Amino acid sequence: MRLSGKVALITGGATGIGAACARRFAEEGARVAIADINREGGLRTAIAAGGHFIACDTSRADQCRAAVAETVARYGRLDILVNAAAHLGGYHDAAAMSEEEWRAVLAVTLDGVFYCSKYAAQEMFKTGGGAIVSIASVEGVLGAASHVAYVTGKSAIFGLTRSMAIDFGARGIRVNAVSPGIIDAGRPDIERLKADPAVMRFWRDMTVLDRMGQPEEVAGAVLFLASDDASYVTGQNLCVDGGWTIGHPPLRGHYQDGEP
Repeated sequence: MRLSGKVALITGGATGIGAACARRFAEEGARVAIADINREGGLRTAIAAGGHFIACDTSRADQCRAAVAETVARYGRLDILVNAAAHLGGYHDAAAMSEEEWRAVLAVTLDGVFYCSKYAAQEMFKTGGGAIVSIASVEGVLGAASHVAYVTGKSAIFGLTRSMAIDFGARGIRVNAVSPGIIDAGRPDIERLKADPAVMRFWRDMTVLDRMGQPEEVAGAVLFLASDDASYVTGQNLCVDGGWTIGHPPLRGHYQDGEP
């Protein structure tokens, strides 16, 4: 098992990609703590992963510090942090977004990643290192309409990842990011848009693999970066997006054998 003897803290582990990471890590031998504001979902994931749930609002530095401390108190160490918690916010033109929503989205999507990584790193230094993997997004790579706060927070994760990789590398901590594309993970906005055939066709046409991804496929990439298989990988962003960011494929049905 690739994570045997390791202890992992996963924020945003109640649902979606975070929950998939918790289950996969447990299958690979890790002891897992799930930190989330969603108590019901977090407890459900903890039961499925044989782990421990911690109520945590990652927008608050004190709660991030406490989540790290509780993980170490329960399991004796911390080897892996997965930053999966995020706040989507609404969909607004940048000129129409309220200052309150801007701050609320960034408080979780960016500040929380910094807080959790800071306190996790302090514990990892004590045991000779570890791995931090943050869930970014293809929206941070490319941008997206009417989602300015979320896009800004996700794109900032790339700079944070590189900077922490440089700061922590000599002390044995690797820091990487994963950018999912359109993942069928139960996000409310995705569930709503799935009901529109035109949106589904657009999403499929924008990917080389012609389908949505699954949370487990993202979890596999996170597992790789968190494990010793990626022992010489740090400061990187791995897109798990079905080819969304490599360029647009031809519109299916309009080309034959490469000819228009």
